[in-house]
Amino acid sequence: MKPIALLISPEAKSAYFKDYLDVAKQELKTVFGDIDVAYKCIGSLDFFHISCAEDDLQRLTRLSFVQGLFSVENEKYIPLDLSGDFPLHADFVFGSKYRGKTNERLTQLLINIGLSSIDATDSSKVKLLDPMCGRATTLLWAMRYGIKAKGIEQDAQALAEIRQSLKKWTKLHRQKHQLKEGFTGKANKKDLGKFLEFNAEGSSMKVIVGDAINANDILKGERFDLIVSDLPYGIQHFTTSNTRNPLAVLKECLPQWKASLKPGGAIVLAFNSYIPKRAELISAFAEQGLAAQDFSIPHRMSESIVRDVVVFKLP
Repeated sequence: MKPIALLISPEAKSAYFKDYLDVAKQELKTVFGDIDVAYKCIGSLDFFHISCAEDDLQRLTRLSFVQGLFSVENEKYIPLDLSGDFPLHADFVFGSKYRGKTNERLTQLLINIGLSSIDATDSSKVKLLDPMCGRATTLLWAMRYGIKAKGIEQDAQALAEIRQSLKKWTKLHRQKHQLKEGFTGKANKKDLGKFLEFNAEGSSMKVIVGDAINANDILKGERFDLIVSDLPYGIQHFTTSNTRNPLAVLKECLPQWKASLKPGGAIVLAFNSYIPKRAELISAFAEQGLAAQDFSIPHRMSESIVRDVVVFKLP
């Protein structure tokens, strides 16, 4: 075991706001177990101090809040030449900007917690579904991890925006890739079933136009190790049930989401704890036989949003 200092990234502050230290510590302890963590501030820099084995150093760099690692020797901080060892460039996830985009660091945290929940040691064998994938931030992160990912999005315009971002990125970084488009069934004016599939560096993602309520039907019974999504916060948009509370829609989605999950699989969701309440969310999932895990990271984003994360497992 050796003493290590984890430099907390300013991006963590923009993702988790004033609660960033609590969120970061919870992620660290969930992924690496109940280890001793000490906080130290030097100037404007925040550090967590831990002791860890050499084999764990590379994994530490994949925590959502880590900007760099330092070996601590006689109160001297020696930077370690380590990175997250991702096959795809960071611009793959961070390059595109648009209104309402899920924070990239939050999305990485969701995937880290999901992988920890299913004890995944080889991410290349993991399959992930985001049934409300928006502009595919979760899927892009999944590809960086080597995870095979699929997403469903009801806004057909999302495919054009995702395609534009991918083409710009692949041209900028001269990335070898395959891009395929088509329909899972017959072409139609509503674009239902239209898909975009992207492959690079041995990983892949596929986005299909459709409704999350029909997830298992759209994916023809395919099963996934992880379902990860950032739920609507009930601020900007009404749901199809003409309410800001997404709980009614979630209850409709749950039977199909459960059918899409492998035994032992996990669902990881970010949500606004004002609507729905955490207890209501847990109760709805319990009715479908999905058990809530001991994980919570409430952090205030605004007067109307206190974001939290909940994890469910299928026995």
